[in-house]
Amino acid sequence: MKVVFVYAGAESLAIEYLSAALKKRGHNCELVFDPCLFNDKQYLDIPFLARIFDSRQKVIKRILAAAPDLLAFSVGTDIYHWACEIASEVKRKKDIPIIFGGIHVTALPQRVIGNDFIDMVCLGEGEQALVDLADSLAKGEKRYDIDNIWFKRAGQIISNPVRNLIEDLDSLPLPDKGLFQNDIAIKKGKYMTMTSRGCPFKCSYCYNDTLKDFYAGKGKYVRQRSVDNVLNELVIMKDRYNYSSVAFMDDLFVGNRPWFREFIPKYIKEIKLPYSCMTSTHVIDDEMAKLLKSSGCTRLQFGIQTMNQKTRNEILKRSFENTQHIQRAIQACDKYGISYSIDHIFGIPFEGQAEFRNTAEFFVQTKADRICCYALFYYPKTEIIQSAKRAGILNDQDIEDIEEGRGKLYVYGSSLRQDDLKLFYGLRKLYSMAPLFPKAVNRFLVRRNRYRSLRFMPRIFTLLCEAISAIKTRHPRGKDYIRYYILHLVKKLKHE
Repeated sequence: MKVVFVYAGAESLAIEYLSAALKKRGHNCELVFDPCLFNDKQYLDIPFLARIFDSRQKVIKRILAAAPDLLAFSVGTDIYHWACEIASEVKRKKDIPIIFGGIHVTALPQRVIGNDFIDMVCLGEGEQALVDLADSLAKGEKRYDIDNIWFKRAGQIISNPVRNLIEDLDSLPLPDKGLFQNDIAIKKGKYMTMTSRGCPFKCSYCYNDTLKDFYAGKGKYVRQRSVDNVLNELVIMKDRYNYSSVAFMDDLFVGNRPWFREFIPKYIKEIKLPYSCMTSTHVIDDEMAKLLKSSGCTRLQFGIQTMNQKTRNEILKRSFENTQHIQRAIQACDKYGISYSIDHIFGIPFEGQAEFRNTAEFFVQTKADRICCYALFYYPKTEIIQSAKRAGILNDQDIEDIEEGRGKLYVYGSSLRQDDLKLFYGLRKLYSMAPLFPKAVNRFLVRRNRYRSLRFMPRIFTLLCEAISAIKTRHPRGKDYIRYYILHLVKKLKHE
């Protein structure tokens, strides 16, 4: 049978694994992709250009032309509203079976399946469940007993139990990168992969906070692929796509130090390409920084979020990390010449100007080549929502909007009020320019609160600063972003 996936704005490893599992079973899979130019759910939000380049009607036409037996949407909270608009319009034109899956569905299955245009929802990991569903549909059966999947029948919702987590990640087929190769510049570009699933921590603002509760008693939450299995994928895909770098998307890369020690010599021998990864400062010391540098690591992403220890412990639930860890990790990266970026969340409940200023003063004096300033984005059912209610930041209507996918994205202000938005835009522009300025200038702007006036600076000037900074620091994200837009702008021009 034919399964058509629909996605927006970026590559999805989740969909690639689902497609690979289905194809291994003999099913046919296609992707209909919406680039969401100038409203890309990642960074750029330019409304008048977004309207000009809006592709939703073309996406709907492509879906109908593909004539799927099953239409599948993998949705996070950020694209849930977009997915609902597409799915409802498709359903209005043709009665195609539609299934929604992803973290937003797992957090709110009852709400999502309540939409009249959605026939089924898949909770949690979907590889085995989706194969079971496709097998049954291909046989013309009407099975309603597939674990992880909820169905509608005669106006009733059938909520099936959740199967255990997939323990042996090596048993999964390699991700179906071919599904995205026409929409994401994988060839000679960045190769995205994961060596593990799950995170050992339970930060209050992260989707893992919801997933860990969801999977309680259903097996080991953090699972690791074998070194040889990861290397096998990288070797095969290197021959196929001739990629120039690797991005490890694990929640906590190098958290398993013995695994990483085994991985290093094999990676150097068989791949020997620059790579980046996300990690935590508490696992980066002098020894680890030296190992990372020797194996080709060129960039680390640290999700520090705040320099206030009380906020870390009590609100973010990041007691595993402290100021000494942060300082040690940054010093080690500076010593061995590893570039790093820092994530900062603005708008954390119970933080005020003093905390913003202290955090900013520390961040702008580091050698970080990118300081990413995000407004707090509330994921449904995460613990931090209750902190925001206590702080008077969110009310019941705000939470309703979040669960319906109507909240602003983290790069556009999220749920911030007007006064906080002014500070957010000023601070975000300061961070975008900080890598270009001498530390003394950055320090002056922070200590004298002059960063507040930066909100009046035209967005185009900020983008220019970020572009110059990306060139100066050789940050790959800028190059990847430009390649993405060139690819889709060219495709759009060719088809018009």
